[in-house]
Amino acid sequence: MPGSLVGDVLVVDRKRQTVSAFPRLASVLGAFALVATLLGLVALLDIRHQRAVAQEFLDTGVATVADQVEVAVRYGKGGGYIDEVEVTFVVATERHVATLSNSLGDLEGNADGRHPPAAGTRYATPLRILYKPDDPSQVIALVDAEDFAAAAGTPSDIAGVVAIGGTTTVAVAAGWLAYSRLRSGEADPAERPGGGRRRRIGAELSGRHRRVDG
Repeated sequence: MPGSLVGDVLVVDRKRQTVSAFPRLASVLGAFALVATLLGLVALLDIRHQRAVAQEFLDTGVATVADQVEVAVRYGKGGGYIDEVEVTFVVATERHVATLSNSLGDLEGNADGRHPPAAGTRYATPLRILYKPDDPSQVIALVDAEDFAAAAGTPSDIAGVVAIGGTTTVAVAAGWLAYSRLRSGEADPAERPGGGRRRRIGAELSGRHRRVDG
């Protein structure tokens, strides 16, 4: 067999191996891209929800001061965070105990466990809060409401994750479509990569075998 034909056959074999490896590569890449896109979208929706809730408190909430505050600090694999903030305040001589609707998880030096916040931290007493007049159990710290409502726009890191993940997902889907058409024979054989050359190589090899047998 001439050296050029051997080289052509090897090239064809390598292309076939590359095509056969596509499903596994596309599955892994597509799964990561889809998960990243979904997580990014969930984060964006959560940010929009926090902003809307904060603005509603600023528009309709009643301002008062909580004279007792407790923070529940938790520690996990990623470090410590404030899990919840419980406040006690008075409405028309009646004392109410409620958990802040939205709060930031920054520790600010607070120790593990449930206790009053450290002096000078975000939720230290006296804490200015807003509650809904029709339901005093719904409360938010005024500083949180102002910060959440003022957070205009979309964080660039989250937007980047969604954009890259979405683009990659679309590209993988397009690749799967092309691969499926190639495997099922829907694509024109003349348009397949190396299709015409493989036929010529096969025909030439077949002719040489027939001449040798004869």
